Amino acid sequence: MSRKSKQSKHNRKFTANSTQVDKYLDLIGHQIFQGNYAEAVATCERLLNFLPRHALRRVDVLDQLGTAQAMLQNFPQSYAAYTEALSLDPNNAELWFNRGMASRFTSRFGRSLRDYERAKELTIRPELAKKLEEELKFAHEVARKTLKLRGPDFTLDQLIEQEDLFQNGLQLMEAGEWEEAEQAFQASITMNDCLPQPWGNLGISLMMQERYDEAETALKRALVMDPRYTLAKNNLAALPKIRRTGLPPIVDIRDPFKTSKLKQSITFIEE
Repeated sequence: MSRKSKQSKHNRKFTANSTQVDKYLDLIGHQIFQGNYAEAVATCERLLNFLPRHALRRVDVLDQLGTAQAMLQNFPQSYAAYTEALSLDPNNAELWFNRGMASRFTSRFGRSLRDYERAKELTIRPELAKKLEEELKFAHEVARKTLKLRGPDFTLDQLIEQEDLFQNGLQLMEAGEWEEAEQAFQASITMNDCLPQPWGNLGISLMMQERYDEAETALKRALVMDPRYTLAKNNLAALPKIRRTGLPPIVDIRDPFKTSKLKQSITFIEE
């Protein structure tokens, strides 16, 4: 008898929480519709703090958070939101589609293709099928060109791993973990040395460890690969002064998509 009473009390509590979650989700949807993306992010984060870590209701919140972050061009945060949502709901085609978009805008071109392919394997709403086919075609072409740059034996799995290493390096730089960032960029370069960006960011990571000779070598290597690479050019020019006066208080880590005019071209699926 007492067990039944306790169970009923638990159910009433769950229902009340569900109602509260629905109200928050309605508010978030309204904020996104109105273009108040920063407010939507803040509301999502408050709600996520309230929900248990493995609650399925988190999926809806994370989906909205991913969209709001993307519209603010905070693509790494958007990618992280969709990745967590997929860990809770791995058979959701719309989530795979949305992470495919976030993957592209974090330069994860291999994973973007895989995400769209997974979305196609699952049941997706008919009205979205055409959009998915368009994105798949584009992702195939980008992945093909990216793989061609790395040589005939470089696989899609290797591309995904290498792109993840580079993005992990950027996140470690953001956190000021310079030695760990250095290791991530070195690992990316070891897999295939074909792009200047890992060398440029490796140079910064070494510079922040006051390993100036190694930093200079890395930055020069980046400029051999791309003489117009502004980030490496500016840091190399600043290096003599940094050697004399010490490190700058702030390091500019540039997101190539952050300042571009992409917002109008992004299509995220919403319920």
